[in-house]
Amino acid sequence: MQYLRVICTDPRHIGTESSTLDSIESYRKKAPKLHWLLDTLITIKNKDEKVIVFCEFKGIQRLLRHYINEKFGFSPDIVNGDTQASANHERSRQKRIRDFQQKQGFNIIILSPIAVGYGVNIQKANHVIHYTRTWNPAKEDQATDRAYRIGQEKDVYVYYPIITSKDFATFDVKLHQLLEKRREISDDMLNGSGELTANDFNMTEIVPNEYKNDVNPKVDLDYLLRISPKYLEGLAAALWVRQKYTHVHCTPDSGDDGVDVVAINGAKGVLIQCKSSTSDSRGISWDTIKDVVTGRAFYENNYPDVKFELVCLSNQVFNAKAKEHAELNNVLLVEQNDILVMLKKYSITVRDIELFLK
Repeated sequence: MQYLRVICTDPRHIGTESSTLDSIESYRKKAPKLHWLLDTLITIKNKDEKVIVFCEFKGIQRLLRHYINEKFGFSPDIVNGDTQASANHERSRQKRIRDFQQKQGFNIIILSPIAVGYGVNIQKANHVIHYTRTWNPAKEDQATDRAYRIGQEKDVYVYYPIITSKDFATFDVKLHQLLEKRREISDDMLNGSGELTANDFNMTEIVPNEYKNDVNPKVDLDYLLRISPKYLEGLAAALWVRQKYTHVHCTPDSGDDGVDVVAINGAKGVLIQCKSSTSDSRGISWDTIKDVVTGRAFYENNYPDVKFELVCLSNQVFNAKAKEHAELNNVLLVEQNDILVMLKKYSITVRDIELFLK
């Protein structure tokens, strides 16, 4: 469901997001919602007015900032759960919002509907765009109310861009219908509305049979070339589960001591460091080998009964220096072709990967 929720907004398959983005012309053709957004922002700019863009997903927030900068020549501020709440911080939530309000004329700010709640007034903006929708209409209305504050002098325009299809009701359409129904019930009953759950959706209505494989594709060379760092770690974990390792997990994003995946089967263990890249013009450096070698002591101390092998895995190839250091330190290198051989033996889908991601 989360994949269906995101795909209407960002057509890149989950797990293939990388730091290398399409040109604005290319991405606009793929993403009708972004195409609509940029056109709408031009209209608002011509009126010399301000706009709030609500979006829950941090990756899409950064994507919007990138393409807005491409189109309008400035990077809008983002306020989400990572933004400092302390008023004393030089880039606090309050200061970002104040800067947005004080700038004369057209301006854009990207907000998380979850991070910006009661007590936040942004009455200088009179356009509110819910670029992605929440699960709860009350939270959505609360986010909209940031512009409906004392001091608002203009008509406020609220937008809900929805991706549609001629063939079936998209997830966007179904979510909109359910939110509106829940909002009506809440108004009639004079009480709050709860969040939507998976039980509210009929998946057969929004995922026709001919598209089911697109929702959970098998990992192939094309996917491997575009895979994001976190999903490469999940892929490594899934592959070692297929090799009968009974305890496999991905380590936290920080404090992993140079290891991305730990796989254990009795007294036998493997420590894996992963490195993804979307460029095949140069090989992966020996830093990856250095990370896993230095991390070995930490895991041997935590698992004294396990003898660990060291593995470095990449969706590209390692350079000569990396191969030299790997041999000297007894590290197994698993490169693109090695992964493809493993994928022929062990079929892995995107959902298999996502089981290991938090």
